[in-house]
This record gives sequence, C-alpha cells and structure tokens, in this order.
Amino acid sequence: MPINQRFLVVKTKDSKTITYMEYDKIHGYKVTPKNNIKFTDAINVKSMVLLNPSLIEKMVDIKARKRFNHLINLLAIVYEDDDDSGEGLMLAKNEAEKFRMEIINKYKKYISEEKLELYESKIGILEDELDLRLSALKDRQDELSMSGKSR
Repeated sequence: MPINQRFLVVKTKDSKTITYMEYDKIHGYKVTPKNNIKFTDAINVKSMVLLNPSLIEKMVDIKARKRFNHLINLLAIVYEDDDDSGEGLMLAKNEAEKFRMEIINKYKKYISEEKLELYESKIGILEDELDLRLSALKDRQDELSMSGKSR
C-alpha cells in the first residue's frame, strides 16, 4: 500500500467502512490540526477536507472571528501606546489590510454575502480610525517642526 494514499472514514448504522477518495477532485475546505499530538492506537491526521457547507461556514466564521479579535487587541495596544513615530499605527493598518485581503481571497467562497459585507464594513471602520489617527499624528509633527524654526 503506497504511503500517499488518502482515506475517507464513513460511519453509518449499517456498516463501518474506510473508502478511498481522491481529494484532488473533491471541492471543500482544507483544515489542518493545531497540535502534533500522536496517539499509538489512533489514526494520525495531517489534514482534513470539510465537505458540509454549513460546517465549512461555521469553521471559517470561527477562524475569521478569532483573527478579527486579534486585530482588535492589536489596535487596543497601539492606541494605549503614546509613541510619536506612528510605527504602531502603520503596523496595525498593514494588519487590517492583510486581514481584508485574507477575507476576500481566502474565505469569500465559503461565507455568506452578509457576513462578508459585515467583515468588510468592520475593517473599513477600523481603517478609517487608523487613517484619522495617522493624519492627526502627521499634523502634530508638522506643527512641531514648524514651530521649532524661527527666523
């Protein structure tokens, strides 16, 4: 038996079988396990392909929500920091843009249009707030540089 074979475990009331499936032809959402915990008497899983659309939508929503909460926590840390260079704000802006592209490119085909629009509007609000803070910081730096020069 070749090592590269992949299997689908199907459990029904009548029979418990293991069926060979070609994952390259199946369209679904690929998930890899978080930890590399290996059991001696169990099947070790390197990756799974979810086929149920409602389960896929729930899984993608959970991942997107975790990523969005991470972005919110990053923004809270940046807002509390009184750094005048604006590096934290630029980092947060880049992370928000990266999350927007991830939602559009990676999760668009798995989540509903309403959730996609909701995430895009939330990210838009965060980016607008970051733009305001960056422009205020730039104005403050311009005022300091202009007031420091006297002729």
